[in-house]
Amino acid sequence: MKSNWMFSVGSKICKILFYALFIVTFFIIMDHVAHLWFPDSGFTQSLGPFQPIFSYGYITFNQDPVLYTEPGFIGLSFLSNMSMIVLAHMFLWYMHRLLRHVGNNSLFMYENVAILSRLGLFIIVMGSLFSYSDDLLFSKALSKLDITNGQLMVGSLSYIDFVLGGVVLLIIASALKKAVHAVEENKNTI
Repeated sequence: MKSNWMFSVGSKICKILFYALFIVTFFIIMDHVAHLWFPDSGFTQSLGPFQPIFSYGYITFNQDPVLYTEPGFIGLSFLSNMSMIVLAHMFLWYMHRLLRHVGNNSLFMYENVAILSRLGLFIIVMGSLFSYSDDLLFSKALSKLDITNGQLMVGSLSYIDFVLGGVVLLIIASALKKAVHAVEENKNTI
């Protein structure tokens, strides 16, 4: 088929991004480990003050709050970043495998059913963990803002996106399983 090259290229891109993400992971781990366990070392001082990464916004303080130096806050940031990175790694790996199978053989394979099911479960679990920890991190940082003449409340149900996305993938995997079963029966009768 003419479109098989697209699946092959997509599979290779996912694999390259999967391995490139390890470099980013290394730097994120080193930053968090340095600020958690070696806050006064020369290496940590060269990294500068700890700046958490939020997925929903960017908060700039005139003077960094004490919260940014608390081990619990840095640990929560580490949990949030690692859950996001694990989710990204698993997504890229499973997409690489799925696109490789579709390009080489067909979509209608039992291996693809397993890939979509695992991907759906990973999205539900790791996506919800990331979303919850990121929301908690963001709300803790927002609580340090000095807001006068008003009140800012952040309530997020963004984890529902990951749960719904994972459930949709599980439904697609279930439908694909029925289709694969029908294709296999059709092969056996011919």
